[in-house]
Order: sequence, then structure tokens, then C-alpha cells
Amino acid sequence: MKKNVVQDVIPGKKSIRNVKLQSSRSIEREEKTNLYTAKKEPAPVMEEDFSRPVAIKQAPMRIEPITPSGGSSFGGTPLDTKPSVSSSYKYEYNEPKKTGKKWLYFSVGLLVLAIAFGVSAMFKSANIKISPKKEAREISETFVAKKDAVTGLAFQTVTVSKDVEKTVKGTGEEKVEKKSQGRIVIYNNYNNQPQKLVATTRFQTPEGLIFRLVSPVTVPGRTVSGSTTVPGSVEVLVEADKPGVSYNIGLKDFTIPGFKGDPKYTTVYARSKTEMTGGFSGMQKIVSKEVLAQAETEMKAELESMLIKDIEAQIPANFISYKEGLSYTLDPITQVPNTGKEDVVLRKRGKTSAVIFDRGALTKIILGKLMPEVESETVKITNLADLGFKIDNVNTDLDKQVSFTLSGNANFVWVFDQNKLENDLLGLNKKSAKSVIANYPGISEAWIETKPFWNQNIPKDLNKVTIINTAE
Repeated sequence: MKKNVVQDVIPGKKSIRNVKLQSSRSIEREEKTNLYTAKKEPAPVMEEDFSRPVAIKQAPMRIEPITPSGGSSFGGTPLDTKPSVSSSYKYEYNEPKKTGKKWLYFSVGLLVLAIAFGVSAMFKSANIKISPKKEAREISETFVAKKDAVTGLAFQTVTVSKDVEKTVKGTGEEKVEKKSQGRIVIYNNYNNQPQKLVATTRFQTPEGLIFRLVSPVTVPGRTVSGSTTVPGSVEVLVEADKPGVSYNIGLKDFTIPGFKGDPKYTTVYARSKTEMTGGFSGMQKIVSKEVLAQAETEMKAELESMLIKDIEAQIPANFISYKEGLSYTLDPITQVPNTGKEDVVLRKRGKTSAVIFDRGALTKIILGKLMPEVESETVKITNLADLGFKIDNVNTDLDKQVSFTLSGNANFVWVFDQNKLENDLLGLNKKSAKSVIANYPGISEAWIETKPFWNQNIPKDLNKVTIINTAE
């Protein structure tokens, strides 16, 4: 039986002739209907901070005219032609809520200011610069001071001793007989009358060694200060009675044999200030006159320089001394025993005494002559040490009184109670503080600086207040 090929592929009952074809108009109408009746999609949800452009799918569409594309057609109608639809975008921007952000910035700003205010309040401080009243007066006056006076101007003396050594070359040998020397302090506790002692007065050690006074001296009498009796004293140079090394001794106590059997034997006595040195008897290296003269000059300058440094270290802070008020006592050069050696050791010993005054007492007596209307407690002289000082009579017995002249320009500066001023100003504003400062007659001007810049009050904490005196 002959097979029907067409029927094997396509069912016989469904012939292409039985297929109802749509016209091009119906196709176009159907597509338009599908496009306009498409299911509406929900609009995108926009967040508050969304600021990018958003595609709006339901925006109006523009349908382009149908243009044949050269494709296949059926009955003159293109089958693959579709309406051209262009996408439309709507650019929308969600404006920030300006009111909300302004409040945020304002709140943050307030918080920062509050923190800054709190922190800066912890560092409040005040610097107060005070310029006291000043005045200069020329002075050329003579004054008299008495030793340890209770009334009027008093003075005291400070004494120091020192020795220096120098090694030089010897120029030969000779037999030498030298006596030991040293310094002692003689005390007079017998009565308030001075005790005179002549040169060669004997002083004896407990071992029986005799030393003699080199120069005459007057030992001041004892004084009474309250319930305390202070013996008079003076420092002197003594020399061994005989040459030899046996008189080279250390510190000792001395009695005066001439007072034996008299009450003065126990009340007028002496004690070593220095060791006794230089005693020698035998062959010794000698030094030429030229070498000795040069050594004398060098050792004298060195000794005086050392004495000045030592005596300045002994002067109390509230006392003052003048270089012109120093007196020196320098002993001759002695040769240290040095048997059998080529080098010779030379020694020179000396002492210096300084007249010292209490600064406040000296200022008071100067003020009494130049500005008697001003109380001494409210004024000080800032250049007291720069005034010219001259002892009028160098032969004056410094154990009793001294007459001297001061000259130059004295700079007077008024003083004020700084501690009281600090406490008076605590917690005040600048205006009130200036009114308080005006009540201090010794203050000429004042400057107040408070920190931080917006703070106009002086802190209540004393540790945060600094007063600067421009005169210091």
C-alpha cells in the first residue's frame, strides 16, 4: 500500500487550509491591546536617602511607526515587526530633611562647646603682674655702728683663716733654726673690761711647751646677752719659745703662766685656731731671694682670693659686707721641713675679717636720713651692695665701733604683703581685683591676665594664681 508522506508528517485532519489566519490589522490590534493592558507592576519603593535616577516602567511610551524590516511576511504583513517602545526615565531626588540635620549639627555643636567649656574650666588660671612703687635718692652720709649693739646700728665681724703652699727648687743647704708658728684665740671671761697683753706674753700647753705672743693685743671684756655670758675674744699669732720640730703640734688649749695665782689664770685663756708648724733645727735646703720674692707675690694673691671666697660663704643671707670693709693679716712665708730633698715647700698663712651689717637695720638707718617720713618696714634698697663703702678711720678698734661713709644712688622699692594680696584677690573679677589692689599703697601698677580668654574671674584656688613682682 502506498504511503501518504504528507499524512505521516502532518495529521490529515489538520490541513493548512483549515487554519484560520489572522489579518495584519488584527495582529497589530492584539499587540497594542497586550501592550496597554499589561499587568501593572508596582512602583519601586524609594528610601529616604535614595538619590539616584529611577526607571519608571509605567511611564508613558512613545510608539514608533512600523517600518518593514525586510523580514518574512505573510499576506503583505511583516510577521517579525514589533512596535518600537523607548524606555522613559524619570530622575527623582529625595531632598534631605534639612530641618533634621540642622538640629543634629546644632546638638553636636552644643555638646562640643559644653565639653570644651568643662575641660577649660579645669585649667582656669590667673597671672597677676605687680609693679611696686620705686624712687631713687642720692646718698653721701656717715654712720657709726657699734659692735653687737642692742639699739642703733650694730655690726658684727666674721673671721676666716687659710694657708697656701708652693713647691720651689732649692739652691743649696745651710744650718737652719726655725721656730714653729700658729694662730690661737684668746678669751677674756674675767669681767666686762678689756685685757691688754704685751708682745712675748707666754702661753703654755698642758705638756709644758711655751709659745709667745708676736704682737701686743687687747682682748675685749665679756658681754651678757639675756641670761648668757659671752666672753670677749681675739685671734692672734704666736711663735714657739724655741726652734725645733718638737713644737710642731696640733690643736691645744693654753693657759697664761703670768696669771698663775690670780683669778685671771682660769678666766683668761686661749685655744688653738690652727696647728703649730714650721719648727726646724738642722741642715736644710735654702731658697734664693729672687725665688722667695716671686713666691711671696704669687702666694699673697692666691691667699687673698681664697680668703675672700671663704669669708663670703660664712656671711648669713640677711647680712651684707663690703669689700672695702675687709681687713687682712698675712704671716711671713715659712719653709716646711724637708730634709734630704731637692725641692723646698713654702707655706704662707693668713686671715681676713669682715665687718657685716644686718640688711634691714642698715636700710632703716639710711631711710631715716633720706626719707624719714617713710616707714622702714614698707621699703627696701635693691642696690644696697652697690653703694660705695669707706671706713673713715682704719685704726678704729673694730671690737667696739666703726665709722663709715656710704655714697651713691640708692634705689628704694616699696614692698607689699604678697601672701595677703593673693588671698584678697581669690574669686574676684578683674574690676573688683583692681579695686582691691588700689588699696595697697606700695603698688604702682598691676596687670591681670586670666585664662582661658573667656574667663574674667580670678580662680578661687590659690595654686592657680601667680603673682609676679617686677622688682624682683
